Amino acid sequence: MAKFNLENYETVEDRLKAFWNENPNARLSTEVVHMTDDGTCVTIIASVFKQEDDARPVTTGIAQETKGQGGFANTDAWVENCETSAIGRALANWKYQGSNKPRPSQQEMSKVGNDTVDVTKVDKRKKENKPSEEVKAITEESIAKFEEDIGYNKETSLNNAKQIAKIIDGFGLADDIKDKVKSKAWKQFIGAGHNKDVEEWDNDTIGAYLDLFESLIPEFEPSNDTDIVEDVFGEVTTTVVRTCPECNSPDWIEDNREKKASDERFAKIPSWSCSTYQSNKGCGWTAWGDTDCPKEWL
Repeated sequence: MAKFNLENYETVEDRLKAFWNENPNARLSTEVVHMTDDGTCVTIIASVFKQEDDARPVTTGIAQETKGQGGFANTDAWVENCETSAIGRALANWKYQGSNKPRPSQQEMSKVGNDTVDVTKVDKRKKENKPSEEVKAITEESIAKFEEDIGYNKETSLNNAKQIAKIIDGFGLADDIKDKVKSKAWKQFIGAGHNKDVEEWDNDTIGAYLDLFESLIPEFEPSNDTDIVEDVFGEVTTTVVRTCPECNSPDWIEDNREKKASDERFAKIPSWSCSTYQSNKGCGWTAWGDTDCPKEWL
């Protein structure tokens, strides 16, 4: 049997250092999307945001760990280990996987040791080891739809089917995209020889199916042209034409903020004006401070 060397795999800590170095204003957040009633099996999703205030993540990563399985780290710290793996997967799903090293992180490949990874800049908002209200609110209709898609027998236990449906909904995809990804992932997964009976799947099989599902998402999500251009050429800036809110003319707008700040003689003039000074033919509109002008001007 072939052996692998852990030194060939990049650590999550290495990925985080590169990530924060290149994205100092970014944000990482993690959330428990599923936990068994006895707390011994947890699934966590990590989300990567280019900017701290971004509403939509640039990528996500999911990991699942079970207490006592997969090495010493999961004896007492399976939740922490799961969060670290999810972060590593999310970073790899974007562009932080190393140029000459395999995609999985050391934390994924080795479930041993009790070293912890410094994720100081990870979102520090309170995270409890239970699903959020949003995840709890996932409807039975969504679960039933997944069962229908996979031809599941509803007379038997629904634990695995419910868990998979909740995790898939945790990706936050539009319903039409989610259905397309789900359909293709299911056909490929069963076509590869996996058991059609979802309740017979173990944690590794569930993880493999979710990995496939996640890998297919980019095929169906609409591309963001701005993101593509930024990845190649750097940040794209947008030029805003300042048009007077009163007369709709862009010709006579004056930004006096720098002048006011640098010379006390101009301290009492408006911050913005549609100038009528000398030969200017503005309408005389004025604004004081940054609250009276259109937000896109700032």
